[in-house]
Amino acid sequence: KSLGVSSLENTFENFKPVAGTQKALAAFKALAEGKARWKMLLCYGGVGCGKSHLLEATAIALYKREVRCRVSTMARIMQALKHAIECDKHGNEGKPWEPYDNRLTRLCNMSHLMIDDVGMGGSGSEWEFGQLEEIVVARYRERLFTILTTNRDLTELPERVVSRFRDPDVGRVVLNSGDDFRRLKGGVSREKTREEQK
Repeated sequence: KSLGVSSLENTFENFKPVAGTQKALAAFKALAEGKARWKMLLCYGGVGCGKSHLLEATAIALYKREVRCRVSTMARIMQALKHAIECDKHGNEGKPWEPYDNRLTRLCNMSHLMIDDVGMGGSGSEWEFGQLEEIVVARYRERLFTILTTNRDLTELPERVVSRFRDPDVGRVVLNSGDDFRRLKGGVSREKTREEQK
């Protein structure tokens, strides 16, 4: 639970690579093992292609190297920031809370940050993408370990965010074009789905 992973079985060893996943797998492993000279990774691709598994595998691999990094979703992070703003304005029914400025500063400065499902789960408003921009720009400036995953096309993400990950000295942008693993379990490939839609 402290790592924010759905299962401790979601390791690199248990990831079954299929066509289109190899580059993403290599990029996540390079970061997790400390073998990459770059520190930022933006991985995008369709639903079910293994992005979340690879993100959780990275958290587990880092933990084995005694580096603690929790996987969170963009929706959860933005919800926490909004709650902090409300508490700053109106209090929190007598309970302590972390002020918005402190929470945002922590996200900008923590040594490792991994955010799953960027722009998904109800997140992705102009304000929320503005917060993400502020976080990514600050982390880029300090060259901090940062991984984002998304189902969205790159054109739907803020240009200032994507640009930072495209700097070859600092980051990588990787497409995971693998099929939906959940469909593959039932023997349904992307090609078969297209046939069904005809």
